[in-house]
Amino acid sequence: MQRRIAEMASQRTRMLTSVSHDLRTPITRMRLRAEYIESSETKAKLLRDLDQMEAMVGGCLDYLRGGFQQEVVALDLASLLQAVVDQFVDVGAHARYDGIDHVNVLGSPDNLERAFSNLIDNAVKYGESPEIRLLESDDAAVVEIADRGPGIPQEKRDLMLEPFERGDVDASSNANEGFGLGLAIARGIVEAHGGRLTLDERTGGGLIARVSLAKAELETKRNKLSK
Repeated sequence: MQRRIAEMASQRTRMLTSVSHDLRTPITRMRLRAEYIESSETKAKLLRDLDQMEAMVGGCLDYLRGGFQQEVVALDLASLLQAVVDQFVDVGAHARYDGIDHVNVLGSPDNLERAFSNLIDNAVKYGESPEIRLLESDDAAVVEIADRGPGIPQEKRDLMLEPFERGDVDASSNANEGFGLGLAIARGIVEAHGGRLTLDERTGGGLIARVSLAKAELETKRNKLSK
């Protein structure tokens, strides 16, 4: 039985790797066709969406291959979060940023954007009007993504951070979408940055996804970070 389970997991991983790889071809075709769109605003938005899709495919492949290779710089986490929230607001999501104006962390901008996009997307799909808060302590920057959805029972929270876990299929009309990789990819990225992702109950109902990252000084030199 153990052998059959291992073979099933391996087969599913190979299948998802193949699907993720094959998605790059239609994305490339869509990018070429977008060049013929006359409206500069529509073209810019479509190309931005395609960039995000390509980044998601790359993130899925990175996860399935077992690591995140990333170039690390000192970046302003507040600015990154505000930009991610603005992207969701632009497409009609009721998300709101409420946090400090500036704090530096060491990180890969693209990968951290992917991680927080996954967490906010999860809150938008399964909750209501997520609030994104940024706090700081003496040595850490803490991001809280709080929603007013059904939440996750305490005994299932750690499991929901594992790949291919989607929770209760009746929790949302969107629950049949995706492969259950969003939270797992977010956790992988956060942990690759030396941080921690936890899921907690929101007072009054709902869920809080909490990310803790070490603060950094601007003088920090560029380096390599790997899982």
